Amino acid sequence: MRNLTGVVCSLLFAGLAWAQPSPVAEKKPATPEALKAEIEALKVAKVAWREIAWKSCLLEGLKVSREKRKPALLWVFIDRPIDDARC
Repeated sequence: MRNLTGVVCSLLFAGLAWAQPSPVAEKKPATPEALKAEIEALKVAKVAWREIAWKSCLLEGLKVSREKRKPALLWVFIDRPIDDARC
């Protein structure tokens, strides 16, 4: 019986917490500038992959890789329709 009472109390408190108005719902519509500032505040300031000078040309990327004596990362993406029978 004690376990049942604990479960009922937990459900009651959870229901009360859920019924409270959300602070997000009470906000007034934001301007595009305010939304952009809010999004920028969520981003991590310095992320390593954003510092990479990505190249769209393989030959140019390989040249820079050799000059800096760093490995090259090749990202390949083939977008084919699902009904393409070539493969």
